[in-house]
Amino acid sequence: MIRHIPFEGPLNFRDIGGYPVTGGGITRWRAVYRSDSLHRLTEGDLLAFDALGVKAIYDLRRPSELSRFPGPRAYVHLEIAGGDIAKAVVAGLRTRRDGQEWLAADYLSMLTAAAPAFGTLLSRLADGGQLPAVVHCLGGKDRTGLAIALLLTALGVDRDTVLDDYELTSQYYAARVPEVVDAFAALGIARPAGEGLLSTPRWTMAQALQELDRAYDGIEPYLLGPAGLPPGALRALRASLTG
Repeated sequence: MIRHIPFEGPLNFRDIGGYPVTGGGITRWRAVYRSDSLHRLTEGDLLAFDALGVKAIYDLRRPSELSRFPGPRAYVHLEIAGGDIAKAVVAGLRTRRDGQEWLAADYLSMLTAAAPAFGTLLSRLADGGQLPAVVHCLGGKDRTGLAIALLLTALGVDRDTVLDDYELTSQYYAARVPEVVDAFAALGIARPAGEGLLSTPRWTMAQALQELDRAYDGIEPYLLGPAGLPPGALRALRASLTG
């Protein structure tokens, strides 16, 4: 099976199927896709996209992003309270490490602030009648990255594999990084810091998942507690997305 689907517009569109899960089996192919913003789908891309039979699109972007870059297909808006680049400008980031540390702090913040949104997302993904589904934000890296890391963890995928999946964005999104760094520089973010913000440092996501273990005692207490996921939905999620 092919993980990365090569569209002309979105560069980071990929399948999260095929990952081994605890107790045997794998995450199901052609059930959940993760992506950067679908507003980039070209007319040719849309033919291939529609052929996937997607039944639900979960857009994690802010309202301002939705209004600037509306998607081409119907979607469910589930805003994830991720960091605002305007705040990165104010923070005066200079080095690549500055950018990466900003990411790490953003992931920790999302883990707390966006818990109910993550719970809603996973509850919806548990509905087998609404699959295949696409989860996306603007770059498909941070908000989508943490959402998918939590989903894969809930499904029983081991941590190293979860982190491997997170790092794949740097492989597929690389061609778009220079233009985004240019946009960041125009806002006043130093180029090395912009490159750090667009990277996928393994330690940043690892730190977020370590905090999941430390503060919440793991994925199930987190999902059933602050995320508000019903126990039945967690069972349905695993039944729908593993096999």
